[in-house]
Amino acid sequence: MLWKKTKNWIKKFEQPLILLIGSTSLTFSLFNLDFNFLEANLYDLRVSRGYQNSPDPNIVLITLDDATTKELNEFSPLTLDFHVQLLEVLEGNNPKAIGYLIDMNHVNQVNPEVFKAGWAARFHQTAKRIESKGTIFLLGTPFDVTGETLPPFPLNTLEHAVAVLHKDGNVFSEDKITRRALLTLDDKPAFHLLLAKQLGLIHQDELPSGNFYVSQVDGNYFFFRYHGSTVINPKKKSEFSYPRHSFIDVLNHRIPPGSLNQKIILVGTLSSDDSSDFAFTPYSKNSFTNPKLTIHANILDSVIHQNGIKRAPQLVNWIVTFVVTTSVLWWIMTSTPVYGVFATFFLSLAFILINQALFQIKNIWIRESQPLVGIFVAYYLTIPYRLIKEYKKRWEYQKKNNLLTQVEELKTNFLSLVTHDLKTPVARIQGLAEVLLRNTTERLLPKDKKTIHHIFMATEELNHFISSILELSQVESNALQIQLESKDLNQLIERTITGFQAQARARKIEIQYELEPLFPVKIDSSLISKVLNNLIDNAIKYSKIGSKIFIKSQEKNNKVEILIKDQGIGMTQEECKNLFTRFYRAKNDTTTTITGTGLGLYLTKYFIEAHHGTVEVESKKDQGSIFKIYLPIYATEEMIHV
Repeated sequence: MLWKKTKNWIKKFEQPLILLIGSTSLTFSLFNLDFNFLEANLYDLRVSRGYQNSPDPNIVLITLDDATTKELNEFSPLTLDFHVQLLEVLEGNNPKAIGYLIDMNHVNQVNPEVFKAGWAARFHQTAKRIESKGTIFLLGTPFDVTGETLPPFPLNTLEHAVAVLHKDGNVFSEDKITRRALLTLDDKPAFHLLLAKQLGLIHQDELPSGNFYVSQVDGNYFFFRYHGSTVINPKKKSEFSYPRHSFIDVLNHRIPPGSLNQKIILVGTLSSDDSSDFAFTPYSKNSFTNPKLTIHANILDSVIHQNGIKRAPQLVNWIVTFVVTTSVLWWIMTSTPVYGVFATFFLSLAFILINQALFQIKNIWIRESQPLVGIFVAYYLTIPYRLIKEYKKRWEYQKKNNLLTQVEELKTNFLSLVTHDLKTPVARIQGLAEVLLRNTTERLLPKDKKTIHHIFMATEELNHFISSILELSQVESNALQIQLESKDLNQLIERTITGFQAQARARKIEIQYELEPLFPVKIDSSLISKVLNNLIDNAIKYSKIGSKIFIKSQEKNNKVEILIKDQGIGMTQEECKNLFTRFYRAKNDTTTTITGTGLGLYLTKYFIEAHHGTVEVESKKDQGSIFKIYLPIYATEEMIHV
């Protein structure tokens, strides 16, 4: 008993259970797979195709570029004496901060003699003078597996911090792209964070938004934003997103006055022949690269303005994936295939657009890889399930259809057999009643004559009913054949009217007609006679005593129109809509007293449409009805099977 209840419950909630289990399993599986490469490409798409924040105009770059080395006839990164001269020029321009990102160990290696000849002490003294005037001075130092590489003495006594650009080499997509920046290392702030703190632009105990801890290196990172146009082609002269001045132009005072006043200056190398001066970014994974100095500026800009990318918690990513996969599964399982395809497409599009908006406006990064893969997998996993269900349903419908076909055949055969067998005894009863009435009319009392007359009329109605059932069975079994032959339709109408004159006189109804001369029309005269008989009979039965019936034939728009108008009880609009339905009879006081099968008008419509014609009705309650038949003048000469 318990198993039966459980089975019924499972059957009742089969689809929601499949939906829930499928979505949960798929989401769990997706989050146990590595989609870092795909996620990195989707991340880069948002970075490169989205709206970029404007770069901070207070960050100015001084580049030791090809123009500098050419004019000085030296090699990058120049000897220390040139760097001292640059610092002395900068001292007179009153900058707000100087971030020196040139590797001083490399400078020492270029010409150690210059370094030892007092220029190192002079560089140190100049830096200290700059600091005494309120300008922040910070050296950026490289980093290797042993840790921070300090500059030579006495420069190592100056304020310094690690200024390494992180490349995704062993985590995330492993494609050497610079997307995130180091903030702290061994509880010490890195170059960009330390410079921002010394400038007072970020609290001493604060970390930029979006920071996260990486235990393997005991450091904090964050995904920084790019600002403005950052794509640089080293083979072409391209503009930086931040104001830029060449080292040699600053050295020779060839820059606009005041352009460095109270600016945050970053000094670095930029040689088209040295690939180490460039790094790959989301903008430049193919043929373009970005100068490292520009990337440092973007990192510093993100730290200062607290616009780092905030990664959504894993739970949020899980819920989003679950919701989108559930939606796809639901649409595919419950809707039409076309709707499912469009719904899935627009869901994917909406998901991407919403994520892009959150990324650009709120700096929120929700993972797209798992949800998009989930949408794709859910769609292609559900389609076979849907096909199996549809096939099973179609197979069940086919079984039911076969069964219904057999039942319909049995019903048709039964009706045909019964009606055929009934016609003989009914005809016999009718004949005997007629003989009895004729032979005994002088000896019968009036009431007995009336009784026999009722028997005769009842058998007539029964015979009419049997004929209608036979015709219906022929129609439904597609056994009805139309024999077309050229006939004078007006003669057929006149003959039919003549046959109803006695019935009309009995109800004091006058039948008027106006028949326009017509060419012979190809029709099945037997079926059209039945149509005319049925419509005129109804017009007489449902007309008021002493009223008129008007019949008209005419050619109209390459069709023959037959109009039958009465002054009877009329019908409502609702009754007119259902009038040609089989076994339908209007429900009112008049129709309940008049016998009928409810098949006459159904067969009328069928016979007319079999001739490729139409039948229309116009009626108002208590104002009579107008039936219009339209038959094509040029009907096909082939025998029509319906």
